[in-house]
Amino acid sequence: MESFSKQDVTVIILKTAYKKRDYEQIYSKLQTHLTMSQFMKFIFELMKYDLLKLTGSQVHYVITPKGMQYLQIYDELTSQMRSEFARNSIIFERCNRVFKLASFFRKKNEILENI
Repeated sequence: MESFSKQDVTVIILKTAYKKRDYEQIYSKLQTHLTMSQFMKFIFELMKYDLLKLTGSQVHYVITPKGMQYLQIYDELTSQMRSEFARNSIIFERCNRVFKLASFFRKKNEILENI
């Protein structure tokens, strides 16, 4: 089972609320990771910080402009981290090839010295 961070849960709730879902629809996406009590704590926390609000019917949750801003910043940071990770992976792969090549020549020299 995959573990979710607080940020992951917050983003899932806000993205689902963007579609004007009720709490049961939102909770259904998280029920394998959170109890109803934990879920409601997240909902109240998001409402406390004005990232989420109830609609006039008091049944559906909707994301606020501040919540939209949170998602935008989260997406930008996540995208930057992914591109940095990809760049670092390429550098690591190149370094790894150099190390393998150096190891190959070291072994070749050892063999030649023993002949």
